[in-house]
Amino acid sequence: MQPMVNLALRVLREAGEELVHAVERFDFERSSDQEISRFVTDSAIRTEKQIIFKLRKHFPEDTFQGRETGTQERDEKSGNKWLINPLEGHDNFRSGLPLYSLVLACQIEGKTEHAVIINPITGQEFTASRGRGAELSGRRIRASEKIKLSQSTVAIKFPGIAQDERNDRIRQRIGNLSQNTRMIRALGDDALSFAHLAAGQVDAAWLNNVDSITLQAGSLIAKEAGVLITDFSGGPNYESEGDVIASNPKLLKSVIKSSL
Repeated sequence: MQPMVNLALRVLREAGEELVHAVERFDFERSSDQEISRFVTDSAIRTEKQIIFKLRKHFPEDTFQGRETGTQERDEKSGNKWLINPLEGHDNFRSGLPLYSLVLACQIEGKTEHAVIINPITGQEFTASRGRGAELSGRRIRASEKIKLSQSTVAIKFPGIAQDERNDRIRQRIGNLSQNTRMIRALGDDALSFAHLAAGQVDAAWLNNVDSITLQAGSLIAKEAGVLITDFSGGPNYESEGDVIASNPKLLKSVIKSSL
């Protein structure tokens, strides 16, 4: 494992442990919706600040871009940029479901070179460095080798409740996909959807409006595990809107075709 990844992993692990302890102390049952929303927001901000503070000790000249606190640059830029999403899977987190994650990516000269995704509840730690493969808790992982969509499990993400043309189209395409696959699973966490795809625990992913930081980290881990990624039309522009279709090379065409 690369030294930068090892260090980043330790930082996320410590932040994740504190996040879990905060959840254990918070009384969800007796709290109002407003109090829960404030707790979720405060937890995300606090976790992000903690991650940046600890990383900056080791990389004082680097730039840090947090989902919650924005971009923090140094006068003397090193060319390295850390992307931090301190809490992916907000709705799961506020509901007490053990499916949320901390996400980190490191860009060097504008290209994502390292990525870490951890689930602090299960202790699963997904990592990757460009050209060096992907790992789950230190063990090398590869994408599923399924070739038939009818035998595959697909991780999906439902759109929001807004009734507009885009969301209606996404719902229709998910419906089409569900008729051709063995099962679909909405994990409620895009980062973990990428991670479990990389580990072969799901066979494909069909995700809309993925957060840009999550997309950078998740796509690197998935690609290093042998996953191909396209936009909803099968093209390369998945970063523009965060719309992603992903699977191993042999299954990809079936996923795209079945979701039209």
